[in-house]
Amino acid sequence: MIYRMRFAFLGLLAASLAACAGPPPPTYNTDAFKGIYNQNSAVVPADQPVSVQHPVGIILSDNFEIWFKALKEANDYWSARIPSSLTNTAVIADNDPAFLAGRVLQDLKSHFPEAQEIKDFQTAVASGKKAVVLVDINPQIGQRTPVTNKFDITYYFFDAKMNPVSRLTGHGEHYAPYASITSGTQDCIEQALAQLDQKMKVAVR
Repeated sequence: MIYRMRFAFLGLLAASLAACAGPPPPTYNTDAFKGIYNQNSAVVPADQPVSVQHPVGIILSDNFEIWFKALKEANDYWSARIPSSLTNTAVIADNDPAFLAGRVLQDLKSHFPEAQEIKDFQTAVASGKKAVVLVDINPQIGQRTPVTNKFDITYYFFDAKMNPVSRLTGHGEHYAPYASITSGTQDCIEQALAQLDQKMKVAVR
């Protein structure tokens, strides 16, 4: 009897959540350079060999802030509607914003150990950086299941004159079946970074 009551409650909860679309999905900048560099990122050639001088600066595009803001809004939205005892801690951990930023910086520093995260190109020039890697993201993470979630990470390489010379993109996908516990965000990110590592071994000197 208790089992049937619990099952019925979970069924009602699932139906209620299905009726809630949650906060609207964020709108990401289609131009990775928006607000950062006076040129359209689409004109940067893809997969071109590049010789990187040191030291290197790392700039994160505005899409990182949009992603972080979207995660916070989603957490706040569902926290106000779901009892803490039923909180899906697995999905919160999977979408931890610190994971994305940490893994991107870790990956770039494995290639450029002295690399430092900086705010903008003015800081790069003032601090004597000889190259810059601007990192952009394009998350396509659905709120419902089943869905194939996707995550693109792009590295834009700038030379000592702060001109963009090449871009490399890594792509990750994760299929989240019906009632999946997580969206597989970290899996997507790891796939994208693995592709980037392979491309950097070929293109970056």
